[in-house]
Formats: sequence, structure tokens, C-alpha cells
Amino acid sequence: MRKNKACVVRTIQACELDKLVDQLVHSFLGRDPTFVPTFLGSYRTFATTQQVLDILFRRYGYISPHSEEDGGPLDQLKMAMSSILATWLNWYPEDFFQPPAFPCLNMLVDYLGLNFPGSDLEHQAQLLLSELEHLEPTQGDKEAPVPTSTPLPSADLGPAEGTAFSGASASHRRLTPAPVMA
Repeated sequence: MRKNKACVVRTIQACELDKLVDQLVHSFLGRDPTFVPTFLGSYRTFATTQQVLDILFRRYGYISPHSEEDGGPLDQLKMAMSSILATWLNWYPEDFFQPPAFPCLNMLVDYLGLNFPGSDLEHQAQLLLSELEHLEPTQGDKEAPVPTSTPLPSADLGPAEGTAFSGASASHRRLTPAPVMA
């Protein structure tokens, strides 16, 4: 009896996760600016990065990199996926810090290479992967440094120029405003 109940609970949770991940694209297309950041900031309490990527890439696996109709449904889907993935990579790069093989980041790089070849976002993901693969924690470090990206202003969800490593915590990074250049 308990085994069946646990199976039912896991099935319900999987269905709910599918719906939430699907809502990422729908909320972007529906102009709901709060859902994507809220989801990306909280999904770790009920799912893994791998689970979310699996669902997202299964549902939106291949998008022709060369859309013929500007502003059409395919172009809108490409823009939504690019924005969602850029937001994730910029604000939560630590989600992809899974040494030694970095499976989620490799999956992301492959997806971007197929769907957004030559894009700034693809280059950013490749740069992060390259930086992570070359990190060697010293014996004095209790754990390897977690990569951080400079977050984009909330109005611009496009890809960032690059990544940087910092000792600041993820929450401090998101709450501390960037210095203003005079």
C-alpha cells in the first residue's frame, strides 16, 4: 500500500514539474515578468537542474536556428528559450557547477550549439564550461569556488557579455547593485 502511495505521489510531482517547466515559456510569451525569475530562484526545493533541463529540452528540443518568419511563433519560441536560458545562466551559474563532468552545463552547451549556433549565449556557456573544467581547487579550499556571472538588469534578459568568478555568495550577488560607471 505504501509503495503504491509513494508511486502516486511521485507521479503527481512529475506532472506538476512538467506543468511548471512548460509555464516558463508560456509566461515569457504571455509577458509575465515574474514567473521565470521566481521559478529559477525556487525550483531547487522540489527538483534538480537535470530534471528541469530534461523537461525543457524534451518539450522544446529542436528549434530551427534560422527562422524564416520574423516575429512568428517559431521566432517567439526562440526568443523565449534564449531569454530563459540566459537568465538561468546569468543569475544561477552555480546550478551548473557539477564537477567533474558538468553534465547539465554540457547538455546546455549542446542545446545552444544546435539551436543558437554562434550566439553570445552559446559562447557564454562554452566560456563557463571552459573555466570550470580548468578550475583546480587548492588543498586549503574546503570546496571549489562557485562561478558567478554578472547579472543583467531586470529589464534586459538577453545574454551577458561573459562570466567572472567571485567569492561573493549567490544571494549577495543578486542583492548588491552593480557599480555605476560615471
